[in-house]
Amino acid sequence: AEINGILNTFRGHVSLDERCDQYGGSTTMWDASGRMFRIDYLRAEGNPNLRIPRFAADQTLLNLVLNGYLRSVVADSPMVRSAEVVHREQMLDSDPRAMISIVSLDVDSSKVAGTPEVSGLYYYGFLLFKKGELIYVIQHRQPALMPDTMKSVLVRLVDSMEMPGKDRDETELERTRRMLARLAPGNSKEPSRLCATPTVAER
Repeated sequence: AEINGILNTFRGHVSLDERCDQYGGSTTMWDASGRMFRIDYLRAEGNPNLRIPRFAADQTLLNLVLNGYLRSVVADSPMVRSAEVVHREQMLDSDPRAMISIVSLDVDSSKVAGTPEVSGLYYYGFLLFKKGELIYVIQHRQPALMPDTMKSVLVRLVDSMEMPGKDRDETELERTRRMLARLAPGNSKEPSRLCATPTVAER
């Protein structure tokens, strides 16, 4: 995925790291104040890193992917000393289905060479949703537990993404508007700006 229009979210110089393989990709951004933003996209079908049964419902896919992140990505990270889920919210009435989770992490980045210096307790937010054949995992790290602020930042990232795939019709656009409205802090009914016309991501 590509991102547009979130430069005012960053503070100062932004460092960017991009990685991809045949099953998906990842873009991680660090700004000058040490804040981290990350967008992962995963192809569920045939992905050996995901243990997903055939014909699984979207909500099941999101749960399995999130559990996989917590088990294999977070828990196995050499810089994470401990982790605990402190907030989890399923958007059962949204379309596309979406999920938000916040995890408290005790971090020591000195364990991984070349990583920006961070240590202590942080809160890591995930927003997951499925669009077409891809599952998107939007992530952000904060120094304190602020669920509404975390939602606001994650939704802003989603709102600024250009997703690969065919152009969406008005029905799909309206569904995405409803999803973003439900994800917004306080369940605001104000319409959110949607992603720009989808394009194929360059790698």
